[in-house]
Formats: sequence, structure tokens, C-alpha cells
Amino acid sequence: LQEKAVKVAIRFIERKGFELLDTGWTSPEGTQIDLVANDEDTLVFIDVTATEYGEGGKVKRSNLEIAAASWLAGNTPDGEIQVRFDIIDMLVVSTDRALLRHHINAFSCGVE
Repeated sequence: LQEKAVKVAIRFIERKGFELLDTGWTSPEGTQIDLVANDEDTLVFIDVTATEYGEGGKVKRSNLEIAAASWLAGNTPDGEIQVRFDIIDMLVVSTDRALLRHHINAFSCGVE
């Protein structure tokens, strides 16, 4: 389910004009960053969640921030760069239907 959700999320962000930089990156601490992308002048770390209707589960904010710092340590872009954390939630409601929500700048708007 998670693998399909990531593929759908990739198609979604590319249609929105994001440039995909990395997928499935795992920090030394073991936290995975599902997608890393450029959105114009902003580097975006994206957590993708996929749940069946009635289930739940999310990555903790502190773990994602630590993983992002590790990614930046090994992939430092030139010059100043803005960083943002997005969440793409996919709620699977049937075998061929899902609801997708894109929370832009999720940590500043209270989505965790």
C-alpha cells in the first residue's frame, strides 16, 4: 500500500510542477524521507502516508526534521535555500479509489 501511495504522490507533485530530487531516502537514524523535491526556490521534504479507511499512523515531526538535516548534510545545495515539510495523506476507500490530501508546510499549520 505504501509503495503505491508513493508512486501516486510522485505523479501528483510532478503534475504540480515540483522537481523530484530523491525518493525513499533513509537517515542514519533510520527515519525514511519518502520524497525530496524542489518547489520553485524551496526544498521540500515530503512524508507520504497511506491508510486503509479506519486506520491511522504518522511519522513524528522530530524524526522527520532530524532525517532532513541528515539529507542536507550529504546533499548540500549551493547558496541559501528555503526548506519546507509537506505531508501527502492518502486514504484508501476501495480497491480503486482513494482520497489524497496535500498539506503544504504542514508543520507550520499544525498538521502532525
